[in-house]
Amino acid sequence: MQQILGYPDGALTPRSATWLNLIHPDDVQTWEDSLRQHLRDESNEHRLSVRLRHHSGRWVWILFAGRAADRSVQGRVLRLAGVAMDVNAQKALEQQLRTAARTDDLTALPNRTVMVELIRAALARRRVEPGYHFAVLFMDFDRFKQVNDTLGHTVGDALLRQIARRLEDSLRPGDSFAHSGDFDKVAARIGGDEFVVLLDDIRGDLDAIHVAGRLLDVLAAPYVLDGHRVTSTVSIGIVTSTHTEDDADSVLRDADIAMYEAKRTGRARYVLFDPLMRSQVSDSVSLENDLRQALDNREMRVVYQPLLHLPGHQLAGVEALVRWQHPVRGAVSPVDFIPLAEACGVIAALGQFVLETACQTFAQLQRDLGSTAPPSMSVNLSRAQLREPGLVDMVRDALRSADMEPRQLVLEVTESLAAQDALVQTTLQELRAMGVALSLDDFGTGYSSLACLHELPVSSIKIDRSFVNLLDKSEYHRVLIEATLRVAATLKLGTVAEGIETAEQATEMAAMGCQKGQGYWFGRPMEVEALVAWIQARQPLEKIT
Repeated sequence: MQQILGYPDGALTPRSATWLNLIHPDDVQTWEDSLRQHLRDESNEHRLSVRLRHHSGRWVWILFAGRAADRSVQGRVLRLAGVAMDVNAQKALEQQLRTAARTDDLTALPNRTVMVELIRAALARRRVEPGYHFAVLFMDFDRFKQVNDTLGHTVGDALLRQIARRLEDSLRPGDSFAHSGDFDKVAARIGGDEFVVLLDDIRGDLDAIHVAGRLLDVLAAPYVLDGHRVTSTVSIGIVTSTHTEDDADSVLRDADIAMYEAKRTGRARYVLFDPLMRSQVSDSVSLENDLRQALDNREMRVVYQPLLHLPGHQLAGVEALVRWQHPVRGAVSPVDFIPLAEACGVIAALGQFVLETACQTFAQLQRDLGSTAPPSMSVNLSRAQLREPGLVDMVRDALRSADMEPRQLVLEVTESLAAQDALVQTTLQELRAMGVALSLDDFGTGYSSLACLHELPVSSIKIDRSFVNLLDKSEYHRVLIEATLRVAATLKLGTVAEGIETAEQATEMAAMGCQKGQGYWFGRPMEVEALVAWIQARQPLEKIT
């Protein structure tokens, strides 16, 4: 034993007091209780690990295993015999495993297990302290998947580590949040790009809102990762002890619900949880389940809206738009079901249905209408579709099946989907090489606008309806439209104005040089039978002056 503990020969006397003085103060009671139990029960082996003071001053874990060797006539133990082993390395490994079980490997932050324990402790305290308040902030990063997909998982992991460091630095007492209160703040990574912050012993909701607002700013600042400058905003859901239920999983669920509401309403913001959101989520889940069956149940249909030349108003093409007629809810807006289809993985099947239906309809129109048929068919693509590995082959098959020329198909993508996404741009290049026309939809609403045109293989742009609607109300928007049309003309890009609802808007857009128009003034989205009748009955519009 002297050798294990590093003491010189004769330094330790075989007396109980000597050994008790070597035992760590926190282990003395455990040692004594275990020894007493052994002395009472002759059949048990005395086996226990305790910390002993090494000659160097450090503590060493020693495993004792033995039993009573000699007893007096009265049954009193006279001598213990056994072995002592240095188990310090084993204990260190056990501690490492315990730490690993509670720590996120990538960021070294506490993990979900720890956060759940902390929330449970906060809930228990709330039950006995009516004036006690806490809050949970659930964070998800808005562009993380795009960073991972375009720059690779190594850069994505580096981003997560930098996010963790910013959280730690921001939440450390005495740093940037010092003025936000004396309450404790703990951050954890609970999976993927999801982080949770617990604010303990706050004064009320305003403290949580203040911290969330500061985190929006701190986490939105650019990150430099392996030579790449990346900006990734965060959406935050806030739940406070005032508005949540009495178990940790429900607290996290409610914070998660609020976070998704922040994403739904525009991202890069925080939303305070309201119990009414639970019923909305339940409704969303029900809608998702119905959406998964909608194609099989033939509830989806494709309608068509005409595009006309400006100023002559000759038919320039039609755009295919998907509609969902729910058997109970009635017409469900694409604004609601398209994002849901992307989120639940239905978008690929839905997109294929729209593309194939549109191509077959185009072929039918050519047969039925001959020279008066629309010269092109436009179909919208989502980011999820653009990232599907089989998209190019699917487009090729749809064209072949309808005996349709690639130039007769126009695929529309929004600028925010296409810009700064290498995989999407590669897909667009392949489609363009096939001969398919590409159009940039909702132009002017993304973050790159004119600057992204030289990066994308598009042949036309569609000016967003929000600009057209403000044409006669805002000089600023008029100037933007004029600048866009000039740049498009310089780059030899076609131009389409969306959302034309009045004769005046059609006249103004034509006067500024816009080539085509689309909107309720010309025709609403309609079933194919109605479209055929509209084309056949259409007379040249009175010239607009």
